[in-house]
Amino acid sequence: MTRKPSRNQRRKAHRFRQDLLDLVEAHDCRVVGRVWIKEAGKGLNPSASYSYAVQDIARHFSQYLTFRGTMGVLIADGRDHETNRGVAHSIFTQKWRTGGDPYQPLSEVPLFAASDNHAGLQIADLLATTLVFPMAAWAYCPRRPGNPHSSGLYADVRTDFGARLRSLQYRYRDETGKWRGGLVVSDPVSKEPGSRLFGA
Repeated sequence: MTRKPSRNQRRKAHRFRQDLLDLVEAHDCRVVGRVWIKEAGKGLNPSASYSYAVQDIARHFSQYLTFRGTMGVLIADGRDHETNRGVAHSIFTQKWRTGGDPYQPLSEVPLFAASDNHAGLQIADLLATTLVFPMAAWAYCPRRPGNPHSSGLYADVRTDFGARLRSLQYRYRDETGKWRGGLVVSDPVSKEPGSRLFGA
C-alpha cells in the first residue's frame, strides 16, 4: 500500500506502521538485524549470508540477555530442513567449543518455527518488510528506471519512522569500545554508512 497511487491506501500503510511500533514499544522490545545491499546482477550466497546473520543476531541477543541478567532462546523463521540444520549446527559448534561459549545466556541453539504460528516472528517479519526494507531501498538502492525496489514514496517511510526505529535498536559497546548491535548495513556497492538507513 505504501507505493499505491491512492492517498487513502498510503495512509493505511502509515497507520499500520504507527500501530506496529506502538506495540513494539509497549512491550519494551529491541531490534537487531542485518541489511545486505546486493550488487546489480550479483546474488548473495543464501546459506552463508543467512548463517552469518543468525550468528550475528545470536551474539547481539546474548549481549542483551547478559545486560538484562537473564537466559533466553532464539526462535527463527524456519526455512528448509537443511538450511535450518546448518544454521543450528553453526551455533552449536561455537557454543560448545573448547575456547568458551560466546552465546552463554542462550539456553539452546536456535529453534525454527513457521512464522504464521508465532506472533513474535510475525512482528519481526513486519518490521523488516514494512519499515527496514523500504527505508533501505530508499537509502541504498539507486533510483533508476527499471529498478523494482525504487520508489520515491519510500522516502516518507524513512522520514516518518527513521528516528523511531533507530531508538528501538539494541546497541552496546564491545570489549574494545566499538559499537555493536542494532541494524547493521553491509553495503559493498557504495560503502554508505549504516546511519543512512535512518536518514542521518
